[in-house]
Amino acid sequence: MADNGIELFVGLIQSIDTPGAVDACRHLLSVDERTRADRFRFERHQRQYIFAHAMVRLALSHAAPDVAPTDWSFAAGRYGRPFVAAPATSTALHFSLSHADGCVACVVSSHEAVGVDVETVSRHAAPLSTAARFFAPEEVETLRGLPEPAAIERFFDYWTLKEAYLKARGFGLNLPLDAFAMQISREAIEISFKPEIADDPQGWRFSLSSPSPSHRLAIADGSGVAGGLPISRHAWPLQEAAE
Repeated sequence: MADNGIELFVGLIQSIDTPGAVDACRHLLSVDERTRADRFRFERHQRQYIFAHAMVRLALSHAAPDVAPTDWSFAAGRYGRPFVAAPATSTALHFSLSHADGCVACVVSSHEAVGVDVETVSRHAAPLSTAARFFAPEEVETLRGLPEPAAIERFFDYWTLKEAYLKARGFGLNLPLDAFAMQISREAIEISFKPEIADDPQGWRFSLSSPSPSHRLAIADGSGVAGGLPISRHAWPLQEAAE
């Protein structure tokens, strides 16, 4: 359960978009969420939104089985981070949601400072030009020292890790991506901050995974728990939560 760890839920659209699935998920959404879904110009973006927001509801009900997926309501924090507004549960639940083309993911935990990000890895990316605009100088230097295939992989590692950290802090994009840097080695993934950033790098743990050959997923754990929170991974469909 989410009271002492991180519950990660991942769904690949090509495997979860079965006949009737999108309608079943749409029924779980609020009126406001359905309205937002209908605003998407392209149907694939609409379906992805529906699956992602249904996933959050199913994931929360997996952690709190006495609450039906349709009964959750949400509000947004100062920088736009969504949080559970109701109902109250015995253990407060926090979540982070991410979706990229073809993949939806969310994490649920009793610890607020947890974030997830998933990105589609593009083999046609121009990592150096993008990194030079947004990333910390030491990250750019690392990318410059790598051959192109490895540089593209490392670029998306950095990107997902940075986004996951921002989501865990609840900052959105209100903290510049060059204000902190990721260091990736075989032993660990670490973070460092510019002097003006009030955060402790020792309080963070990170993980990277690949839900598919074309997706990269990162989790940021700012709980401060020694060794980091254990991560439980679940694939779609969440049958035990939906029944």
